[in-house]
Amino acid sequence: MSDKNNGGFALLACFIALGASAVIAFITYLLPLAGVEGADGVLRVLQIILQISLFIGVVFGAFAFAGRRGLITKILLFAFVTVFAAAIILGIINIANAS
Repeated sequence: MSDKNNGGFALLACFIALGASAVIAFITYLLPLAGVEGADGVLRVLQIILQISLFIGVVFGAFAFAGRRGLITKILLFAFVTVFAAAIILGIINIANAS
């Protein structure tokens, strides 16, 4: 028996975001070890992409969780998502100013 409200899309989004994050993190941490020079800008962009993909995975999982809980949980979710999104935007602005 399958339950149609089991958060299938949210779980799939979390799974895909985790996979993308793992690949990006591996590349990001492998490049300096391989001695790639002058890739600072690329590494900063990859770090932002890594943060965004982790954000997407966590947010979908959190939405699936909060959807089954009360109003306080939904309000906290909104606050957490807002703070995390602001941090990512500030990181993007920092990259734009460093260029």
